[in-house]
Amino acid sequence: MISRFAALLLAFLATPLTAEVRDLKACFQERCAVCHGPDGTGRGTNGARLGGRNLADARWLAKQEEAELVAVILRGRGAMPGFRRQLSEAESRRLVVEVIRPLAARKRP
Repeated sequence: MISRFAALLLAFLATPLTAEVRDLKACFQERCAVCHGPDGTGRGTNGARLGGRNLADARWLAKQEEAELVAVILRGRGAMPGFRRQLSEAESRRLVVEVIRPLAARKRP
């Protein structure tokens, strides 16, 4: 007979990983880098043509509210599609904090 703890552990391990566990750096590289560039400078393959924002611009980024950046990620803006179907609000917030804001920190002279 299996213990209750073991049963719960097996159920947890059998459950697919939630979106909250997703590697958001990989998500940025897959979805965002095509326009924003792998380093966030806006020099992706479609960046110049579609106006990919330079996310590594520390001055611009410092002026941006986290909530507005999250909203843009979810609903889109201009040529940028919204990612509401691919990312939760919590993931979008983590994307801003863990991936996008550090891009500007790395680009400082």
